[in-house]
Amino acid sequence: MAEHPLMNQLQRVCAQADAEFNRAAAVHGARIRCGRGCSDCCSQVFQITEVEAARIHEHVLAMPAASREALQAKAREYVSARAELFDHNEQWGSPMPQGAGLPCPALGTEGECTIYAARPIICRKFGVPIFNPDNPGRVSACELNFKAGDAIEDGGLVANQTALYRAQQQLQAAWNEQGGGRDDAPISIARAIVEDFRPLLP
Repeated sequence: MAEHPLMNQLQRVCAQADAEFNRAAAVHGARIRCGRGCSDCCSQVFQITEVEAARIHEHVLAMPAASREALQAKAREYVSARAELFDHNEQWGSPMPQGAGLPCPALGTEGECTIYAARPIICRKFGVPIFNPDNPGRVSACELNFKAGDAIEDGGLVANQTALYRAQQQLQAAWNEQGGGRDDAPISIARAIVEDFRPLLP
């Protein structure tokens, strides 16, 4: 499955996201405190794509049975709690409830990500400043690293983040053009841990 063209394209976008994170972390130096044990972002509530979900599930299946079963038990609890958070009516693109947060089921006891190699693109981007070319008037940044009103000086931010954003769009466009399946319900990391999304690959 890892040789599927879309899975390979996802791996390239993930590598691009990792490289951009490392570049930005070098620019901002000690301000970036991301690392094992810092897990504030791991309680954010967000949705992932089908191809990311397929990669996560493949990764989970390769885990030792005991670790996989424990992770899937946590994921089922998360799915139930998230349904309550959205009053059982979460849709694709639903705004996140204000102040909502649920610890990711993949978060380990020492603040580590137990699916680190297969984590979604957003998890690879978070921590350093994020620029969205579709919303150019705003730069997002982790509040633990940058306080409100802090100046963000990075001459490569716009070009690099725009390239990464376009690469993500191209991946989704390739999925759609090749006839990749779409799931009616929003997909979370927890669902990807429990459910097999690989049959949706074109």
